[in-house]
Amino acid sequence: MVLTQRWGVVLFLAVSAAACLQRSAPPVQAPNGTVVAVAYVRDDVQRRGTVADVPEAVKQRVVEALAKRNLQVQEVPYQQYAAEFAKVTDSQRRFAMLMAQAPEAPLYLLVETRVSPFGEVGGRFSWEVYVRTTAGRAKSTLEPSSVDQDYGIALQFSHQGADDAQGEVAPQISSQAGGLFDSFLASPMAVPAADGGTGTPVESSAAPDTGPSSWVPPAGDAIYFVMVDRFANGDPRNDGTVDLKDAQAFHGGDLQGVISRLDGLKQLGVRTVWLSPVFQMRTEKFYGYGAFHGYWVEDFGKVEPRFGDEALLVRLAEELRRRDMRLVLDVVLNHVGPDTRLVREKPDWFHGLGPIDNWDNPRELVMRDVHGLPDLAVEKDEVYQHLLEHSRRWVDAVKPAGYRLDAVKHMPLKFWARYNDDLRAHAGNDFLLLGEMLDGDPVLLARTMAEGRFGTMFDFPLAFALVDVFCRNRSPAHLGAVLFNDRLYPAPGSLVTLVDNHDLPRVMSECGEDVEKVKRALAVQLTARGVPALTYGTEEGLTGKKEPENRGDMRFTPDHPLRAWISRLLELRRGSGALQGGETLVLAAREDLFAYARVTPDEAVVIAVNPGKAPVDVALPEGLLGARLSELLTGSEFPQGPGVLSSLTVKPGPVSLLRLAPSAPGGFGALARQAGARWRGQGERRTVELSVDDASVRLVGSGPELGGWKPERSLRPEMGGFKLSLPVGAVFEYKLVRDGTPGKFDWEGGDNRLLFVPEGREPLRLKLAWGKR
Repeated sequence: MVLTQRWGVVLFLAVSAAACLQRSAPPVQAPNGTVVAVAYVRDDVQRRGTVADVPEAVKQRVVEALAKRNLQVQEVPYQQYAAEFAKVTDSQRRFAMLMAQAPEAPLYLLVETRVSPFGEVGGRFSWEVYVRTTAGRAKSTLEPSSVDQDYGIALQFSHQGADDAQGEVAPQISSQAGGLFDSFLASPMAVPAADGGTGTPVESSAAPDTGPSSWVPPAGDAIYFVMVDRFANGDPRNDGTVDLKDAQAFHGGDLQGVISRLDGLKQLGVRTVWLSPVFQMRTEKFYGYGAFHGYWVEDFGKVEPRFGDEALLVRLAEELRRRDMRLVLDVVLNHVGPDTRLVREKPDWFHGLGPIDNWDNPRELVMRDVHGLPDLAVEKDEVYQHLLEHSRRWVDAVKPAGYRLDAVKHMPLKFWARYNDDLRAHAGNDFLLLGEMLDGDPVLLARTMAEGRFGTMFDFPLAFALVDVFCRNRSPAHLGAVLFNDRLYPAPGSLVTLVDNHDLPRVMSECGEDVEKVKRALAVQLTARGVPALTYGTEEGLTGKKEPENRGDMRFTPDHPLRAWISRLLELRRGSGALQGGETLVLAAREDLFAYARVTPDEAVVIAVNPGKAPVDVALPEGLLGARLSELLTGSEFPQGPGVLSSLTVKPGPVSLLRLAPSAPGGFGALARQAGARWRGQGERRTVELSVDDASVRLVGSGPELGGWKPERSLRPEMGGFKLSLPVGAVFEYKLVRDGTPGKFDWEGGDNRLLFVPEGREPLRLKLAWGKR
C-alpha cells in the first residue's frame, strides 16, 4: 500500500480544555421549519451484510445540531430500510433508497458509521469510529455531498462496545453533520422550504474556493524558505562561536545577510520570504544535535542576538515591502528548547509526560515531548494567553504577511481553531496562517485544514508524489490520483506546494543528483494549482539526504541551470491566468502518460508527462478544438494548418508545457465551468463496472469512494463485481485485497492499479483478476 494509514484524531485529548478552547463560526440558517429526512446505519466491519441502528445519543445530538440551523428532523424508521441497506454498501444507492422512503422531504441526510476496535493503549481501550454523512436536495440535478471522517476514542472498560464508542463521539458526529449543512446550505441555490416550495436563498459571505480565513494568495506569489543561519552572513560582529566544518554548529547567517540578498530573490521570481524561527533560542547542542535551526525557542518575545535585533527584523520587513515582497515568520507554539529558562520558571506550563514512545498513538503525539522537547500544556489558559500575546505583538511590531505554524500534528485541533481565529481577528483575514502537517494523507490534511481554521496548509501529498514520479520512476498518472483529492480540501487553490523542505531529503539527492529529473519535478510543481514554495538552495542544486546535511550552507552562483529554470517557470506563472487560477481538466491518465489542462475562459495550459521513448498523441475535448497552439517555454507558435486542431503530440522526456488560446475572447468559458464542477466531484458521473471471478477479493483505493486505502473499508463484490458511480474526469489508484489472518488483510503485489474515468454514456467495464494486469 502506498499511502500511509493514520488513526483518527483522539477526541479525549481536548476534554479538559473544552471549556476554554471551544469556538465555532455561527451556523448557516435555513428557512424556518425546513424538513430534513434522516436515516442512520452502522455497518458491521467483521460480518458482511450485517447492519445495526446507531445509539439514541447520536440521533439526539444530530437533531440538536440541525435545529441550530432551523432544520427540522424527520427520522425515517430504521426498520423500514434496514433490510435493503444490508444488501448494498454504496452510499449513493442507499441515499436513493432514503429519498424513496421520504419522497415529500425537501432535504435529506444519511449517516453511516463503522466501528472498529483499535487495541489497548495505556490501560484504555481504543476504538476507531468512521462516519460518512451525505446530504442532498430533492429534485436536484447535483449529486449529494458527502464528508468522511475518522474519530478515535478511548473507553475505560473492556466490556464497552460499538454503541459506547459511537456515543462518546456523538458531539463530533453531529458537528460533522452540521458542518456539512453549513457548506451545503451556503450554496447560492434556493433551499426548499418546509412546504415543498422554494424558500429564500441562503446567502454566504464566504468567497468560493477559500478556507475559513478567506485568505486568497497574492497573484503570482511564490514562497522562498530561508534557514537564517545557513543563508548569508551579513554582519560577522554578531556571529558568536561558529565552526563552518561542523554541520551541527552555527555558521554565522543572520538577518542582515537576508537583507543583502533580497534583490537576488526578487530576480529569481520570489515574492514571499519565509524565515526559520528568529526568536531567542537555545544555542548549545543537545546530545550532539545542533541548535542553529532556531526551532528550540527560549524566549518568544525576543529576537535571537546571533541573527540581529528587533529593529533589524522590522527593517527586513520594510525592505521587503519596498520591493513589493512579503515576510512570513515561523512560529513554534508546541514546545520550547530543552533546558530553557521557561521550563525552570514555569514547570506547571508543561505536560511533563516524557518523550513520545509510540508515534502511532495520537494521544502521545499531542501530549508528549517531540524528540525530548518540553511540550507546552496549551489547554491551560495562562499558557494560551502567553503564546497569543507574543503572537499579536510580533504582528504589531513587524507587520509580517503571515505566520508559518510549526508542528500542527502535535497540538489539539481545538487549540488551533481558537488560536487561528483569535489571531485572524487581530491581524485581519488576509493574514496568512500556514499550517505544517507533515503527512501524506489528504483526508487527514483536509480535515485538519478545515477544523483547525487554517488559512492553508503545505501540500505534502503532492510533494511526495512529485518525488515518487520523477525521482523513483512511478507512473505519472499517480499525480492525477493525488490531485483529484482537491475536492476534499476547503481551498485547494491556496495549498502551498513543495518538492522538499528542511525536514525532508533534498530533491536533488532524491533524484540521484540528476538535474533533468529535478527540472521535471519543478516544472510540474511550479505550474500546479496552489502557491509554490522553494527551499533555499534548490536553485543551486544543494544536496543532503538527512539532517543536518539537508540544511547545508547556501551558495550564490549566477549560472546554475536550476536557477535559470526556476526563474523562467515563475515568470511564466506570473504571466498566465491559467497557471495561477485555471480549473483542472484531465486529458489522459495512463501508466505511461499523464496530461492535464488548467483552463480559464481566455487561456488553457496543458501540462503533460511522458516518461517513455516515443511521442504520444493526446485527444482534445470539444471545448478546446480550434485553439491556437504555442509552446509555453519558448513561445514558439505551431502552424495551424487546414482543419481543426484535434490532438496534441506529447514528446518524451521533459515535461511539455503547451498554451492554447481560443479563437474568440472567453471561448473556453463553458469548458472551464464544466472542468471546475467535475474536479469538485459535482459534475456528471459515469457507471464503472469492475468484474471479478473470485468472490473473496475486495477492492480498496484512493478517495472515499474506494475506501481511502483502508482495507477495513474495502468494497466487496456484489453479483460478480463492483458497480460504482464515479465522477467523470476522476483519477483513482486501487488494489485488490483479501481477508488474511483475523484482523489482517492480504494485499496483491505490484504497483497500484489505475482507474481513469473518461467521458462516455455507456458503462466503463474492466475485468480484474488477482495479481494479473
